Amino acid sequence: MDTPRCEQLHNLCFQEEKMSKPVFKVQTISVYISTTLVLLLLGAMGILFVAAQEVSKSVQDNLGVSVIMNSDAPEANILKLRESLGKSQYTQGVKYISKEQALEEQKIELKSDPVEQLGYNPYEAEIELTLKPEYANQDSLAVIEKSLLRNKDVKEIIYQKELMDSVNEGIQKIGLTLLLFLVMLTLISWSLISNLVRLSIYSKRFLMHTMKLTGATWGFIRRPFIISNMWIGLLSGVMADVLLAAGLYILSKQEPIIAAYLPTEGLAIVGAVVILFGITICSLCAFLSVNRFLRMRNNDLYFI
Repeated sequence: MDTPRCEQLHNLCFQEEKMSKPVFKVQTISVYISTTLVLLLLGAMGILFVAAQEVSKSVQDNLGVSVIMNSDAPEANILKLRESLGKSQYTQGVKYISKEQALEEQKIELKSDPVEQLGYNPYEAEIELTLKPEYANQDSLAVIEKSLLRNKDVKEIIYQKELMDSVNEGIQKIGLTLLLFLVMLTLISWSLISNLVRLSIYSKRFLMHTMKLTGATWGFIRRPFIISNMWIGLLSGVMADVLLAAGLYILSKQEPIIAAYLPTEGLAIVGAVVILFGITICSLCAFLSVNRFLRMRNNDLYFI
């Protein structure tokens, strides 16, 4: 390679270093703002998905199962069953209510004594189960019910079948709807950010062609554009997370109950995904856009 060519490539290296740092021009600022808004919408949908999952989990946690014992069941057997249920894989909570305790609770609720009216205690001992969310469905409950009814001390199993069916059906519909919205928003985000990145690179198409003519490899030409757009994706993602955090803080101050359905772990995952999505999509769009311009002949660059 001759001396002028070496000198020119040296200057291109300097140009690459300059281009690797985001330059805050009007066009660049508009790309930052637009990318931030797109990532903000994506993050908001992610938070809605996390909140919906948490609400469904909370509803499933409150779907209890009552194991009613026979009136002649020995207390020792009941306590043994309670201990066994406490160790089972499908329960996350077990509560034993004796006949006497059930009577006292009803006295308070009814403000009268059923024993005085009936002459005997009409209530049976029971064990209340709180199931793990993955077992709060009809299929699992049918197996659990069949297993418990094999015990001769168990009289019946009570749970709200219709409510459980409607809750599970509602959860599936909400989850599917949010998933479809996320997919649609991801595709829209890709289209918008791709166009923004392409426009930001468009003005440098002749520079890229000049670099190609002087012997620079495609990888060498692509690198500054990819690095620059990675910065745009990173900073836009951070800005979107800051805006989301500020919005959630204001909402939680006005409605404290909202915080109960927004777990820190879930929010952290959404925040990380927003940043990673911003970096990935911006750098990938830059890669594809630069390749598109590099494939063009010199004359074609004037007609796009």
